[in-house]
Amino acid sequence: MEKEPAIDIAPVAEPSGLLLLGRVKKPDAIVKSVAGWTKLPLPTGKELLRSIADDAVAEVVDLGQPVDAAMAASFGHGRFSPLYAYSVAVKSYDAAKTALGRSHRLVPLSNGQVKILDMGLRGDATPEKGEEEEGEDATTCILAHAPNGARLVCGGGAAPETLGPYLARTVASASWTSDLHLELRTEPLRLPLTQLPAIVGAFTGASNMPAARELLDTTFAELADVVGDAQRMQIDAQIADTGIVAATRVEFQSTKSTSAQLALKANATEAPAAFWHLPGEADSAFWANPSDPKLLDHARALLGNLITEAAVPSGLPDAERKTLRELVAERTLSLFTNGGVYGKGYDAAGVEKALAARAKVKPNDVAADAEAKRIVVEQMVGWHLFQVNEPIARTGPLLKDWSGLWNKPAFAKWAASMKNTIGDAPSMKVVALPAGVGLPKESVHLEISVPREDIEDARPAVQPGKKPAPRKMIKRKPALFHVIAVPDGNATWFALGMDAKLAASKAAASLASAPDATSLGNAPRREALHEGKWTAAGFGTPRGFAVLAVAESDQAYTALPGLPSKGDAPVFFTVKNEPPSAGVAAGASVSTFTVGRAAIEDIVKLGVAAK
Repeated sequence: MEKEPAIDIAPVAEPSGLLLLGRVKKPDAIVKSVAGWTKLPLPTGKELLRSIADDAVAEVVDLGQPVDAAMAASFGHGRFSPLYAYSVAVKSYDAAKTALGRSHRLVPLSNGQVKILDMGLRGDATPEKGEEEEGEDATTCILAHAPNGARLVCGGGAAPETLGPYLARTVASASWTSDLHLELRTEPLRLPLTQLPAIVGAFTGASNMPAARELLDTTFAELADVVGDAQRMQIDAQIADTGIVAATRVEFQSTKSTSAQLALKANATEAPAAFWHLPGEADSAFWANPSDPKLLDHARALLGNLITEAAVPSGLPDAERKTLRELVAERTLSLFTNGGVYGKGYDAAGVEKALAARAKVKPNDVAADAEAKRIVVEQMVGWHLFQVNEPIARTGPLLKDWSGLWNKPAFAKWAASMKNTIGDAPSMKVVALPAGVGLPKESVHLEISVPREDIEDARPAVQPGKKPAPRKMIKRKPALFHVIAVPDGNATWFALGMDAKLAASKAAASLASAPDATSLGNAPRREALHEGKWTAAGFGTPRGFAVLAVAESDQAYTALPGLPSKGDAPVFFTVKNEPPSAGVAAGASVSTFTVGRAAIEDIVKLGVAAK
């Protein structure tokens, strides 16, 4: 009797065009962690499986072991052709084969594999005996031997047979310490992306806007260069009762793209002193170290060309067009693209007062409702602070020059001529500093007034026995935005908001010379950012996002006092670089996100409250 060939469970090479690879280490444990966060009676992994697959599959699958998945792709003739499959462990090859054979048709394959047909999801129609499912998306599975037992590999069309050996024999024996692992391979994307500039150029070659075409071409070329530089992107997450720690790692093999150079050239340091001097009630804040400022010179030049080109057909005079380009591309953007410190927050008492006033507005009182909503939005916007590494000698004149351009007769005439296209243009002027706030005398306050359209009075215009009268139009107050430049040594704080006094007071409290008792450096829950060196780092809080919804609904915001952490539990992020190493020729950029259990519980309760 001829002896059956031995089962080969040795690893195999990666399939051609491998694009995505992922693993969930212990699905059952993750479901338990989520149940602990939400305090909801969530179904177990086995119960979830029974809801989407038949009992035979649920009986043999072992969700205490990793679930792996892979996707391969090919590009050709303008078509994206994906293959995807996932692999789950079974408790026993023989037991799985017997159980699945009771309700599915089995087809023997080479190397001891068995193809299982009729694997439609629960509720799908099952083909009659003797018929096979048709179509590229028909679900089939293969039961295959693996180094550590056996795996069930499922997918659409030919995916299980194409990706099965790699998933069952290579990936199944791989070891990743994280609970969730995802890899993106860039190699399959390189060829189609390198062809994008030529494809786009074919459509824009006859354009009469060369600056716009150049910007578009450069953008797609940069995208192709980024993919050419990056050899792999990984996401790894640890998921436990204490929360989630996720890290994104981008490995670079070269630095042709501007993005790769920006990511890898910034130095890692401790958080700057200005970050810790932000107001302690900041609901979100971050800092970023500068990279080489010259790397963005070309991007600013392209934007300047676009501004010049776009302004020509509109009739903006040459002198004003040149000034506009200089202000935007050469002076303003250079301040905010070279690192800095940012923080935002709001005045809780002001928000609550505005919401209470809106709640008292009588039905159909359009004028009162419009004014109440304006004040709610004003408080919702709150305060924003951004520190740039430039002295007031440069930043103060910048605000004044913006006002000067806006108020030039030629510019004002041009803006008026554009009313049918862009509506009423905002007005801009330098005004006195807010009263009662102690700011340095060199500070500059720019006020921007944005007109708002009149609205129609919704109250009844007809009284019994009288002739209908036309509805009254109600004039609304303009929306006012404030930008205040405040000197702080050799740096400048830009305070922004719709409440000038609020923004100014927060800038004054952030000065290096101001008392720090109530600063961010003394705020609770922020200790994770006190130690360590990064190229960028920061945090956000649930309350910082909840306040952004009050313009439409105050349900989430009013739920904050009832949350376990009042919405103040931070979600941290950090960014750092890793130097070149074996297999990573140019280095790597690693971003880490930490979401503690306290933040998760607040987020879950906010989500429920917002429904």
